[in-house]
Amino acid sequence: MKTKSLLLIFTLFMMCACSKTPQEKGIGYLTLNVSQSAISKSGIEIEDFTLRINDGQVDVLKKRISELPAEIELPAGTYTIEAYSIEFTDPKFDEPLYSGITTVEIEAGETSEVSLVCSQGNAGIKVVWSENFPSLYDTYYVQIYCDAETYLHYSSTEERTGYFLPGTVSVIIHADGQTINGGTITLAARDMVTAHLRPKYEDNPSGDLTIVITIDETVNEREVEIIVDPNNNGNPDSDNSVTNPYNIAQAIEKQGERGVWISGYIVGSITSTSDYDFANPDKWNNTNIVLADDITETDSYKVIFVELVSGSQYRNNLNLKDKEEVLHRKVLLRGNLLIYQSRSGLRNLSGGFSFQE
Repeated sequence: MKTKSLLLIFTLFMMCACSKTPQEKGIGYLTLNVSQSAISKSGIEIEDFTLRINDGQVDVLKKRISELPAEIELPAGTYTIEAYSIEFTDPKFDEPLYSGITTVEIEAGETSEVSLVCSQGNAGIKVVWSENFPSLYDTYYVQIYCDAETYLHYSSTEERTGYFLPGTVSVIIHADGQTINGGTITLAARDMVTAHLRPKYEDNPSGDLTIVITIDETVNEREVEIIVDPNNNGNPDSDNSVTNPYNIAQAIEKQGERGVWISGYIVGSITSTSDYDFANPDKWNNTNIVLADDITETDSYKVIFVELVSGSQYRNNLNLKDKEEVLHRKVLLRGNLLIYQSRSGLRNLSGGFSFQE
């Protein structure tokens, strides 16, 4: 599968006419000069894009490019300019998102120029079943989860590409009533992933299911192979227990498993940007904590985001906003390994908690 590259170049000219009256000296004017590349190949028209201009607090303009006036009047100041092809929040089939964003300073009495390049902002996953799958299973399908409730359903005959926002997704295979954990895939913008599902009953009597995940080399070069045992209902490691919990690295690999114990250090809290903060207590909130294998960890792809439900013992006792003293404490928790805030997560906590030395 070859991925068409689509770059939409928006050149924005901010101009102030010298003949404006004194009352208008603080006003700038923005005109849109559009050039296009590879639009005809993609089937997307620049005129159908939405342009959004934000002054840092509110959107001062949000319109389709085809509906924009020839000249946009704006007070002098700093603005964020964004262009995007579609509104995209939940996963959908055949819905690539093209977007670009930049910041510009409009100064009265001056002419400024900025270029905005739009490229694919989401990631695609295509599922391919091996030819011998129908002879081994009567019914089978895949659900790819963004979080505990949001997923895209791939039937056994689905040939379309599903699109997801960047982050980590969980692959759950259902075959003849069995629920099989396919692990996780971490997606970046512009990734185009092909997941090959190949049962290996002919050379593996235990009935393991092999999932080979490849990413189109025109976008990103990497391959992942996941071995899934369909005989243990999504928990491949049955020895997980309160006395033998997963560490954080294992918990990231085991996304999709439910009712498991994990252990890690509390290193911070998720901020409003879906990232975590470990240095600024003023940014911490009481809805979550972040666990890591090391108290110095700063990579958001090597931690677990833990949801703390309102009114629960976990929020009352573990949230950093009210309990700053729990920072860097090692804690043992039980829950479901499900995506939370677009990252590997632990949700639906149960069974209590305990601090470890």
